[in-house]
Amino acid sequence: MIDVSATAILILGLLYLEFQQQHKLAIKSKSSKIKIVLAIVAAILIVTLFWSTNIISNIRLVILAVLIASIGLYNQGLGKDKVVTYGSIMHASAYSRYDRVITEAIKQGVMVTFWSQKGGSYSLIFDQPISTIRKFLKLNLPQNVELVTSEEFNRLEEISSQNDHERQTALLKAIRTRPQRNRLPWQKGQDKSVSYQKISKK
Repeated sequence: MIDVSATAILILGLLYLEFQQQHKLAIKSKSSKIKIVLAIVAAILIVTLFWSTNIISNIRLVILAVLIASIGLYNQGLGKDKVVTYGSIMHASAYSRYDRVITEAIKQGVMVTFWSQKGGSYSLIFDQPISTIRKFLKLNLPQNVELVTSEEFNRLEEISSQNDHERQTALLKAIRTRPQRNRLPWQKGQDKSVSYQKISKK
């Protein structure tokens, strides 16, 4: 019973923190009805299939079902200082963790991608006009985070890739044109002996 109580407290605490995150939502992302239905169905199936006469086991089932259902029911979107997603408690998913925010108009609405050079990029789809999304992001993104369109992002990536290629080419050229590169080992040794003789004569 102690294990069940500890698990219940932990999960309820997590649900409470997630509920608090909902108040930080300024612009909600597009809800997926399929995701909501799947989460609810999964929660019901877990309780139905594994229900037993053991009270403690049933309590665990209910707690687990509530947790699964909350994944589909909680909203995601943009806050003033972070991306509000399921599991983004405290400073997780803060705008400052990303290098660029990319906006793109798609058939389903507006896709906003939070991109980081270190990885961990995340995308959300919104129903609101792209002008509304960009205006909100311009007001709330830190100065070190770039707000770009998908076209601008692709252009920046091409420039970065070209610069990397030029740096690698220059480095390879420097290695190939080193004075000692194309000499045989005995020639390199001869050069050293000659240099030593010149120094000794001086």
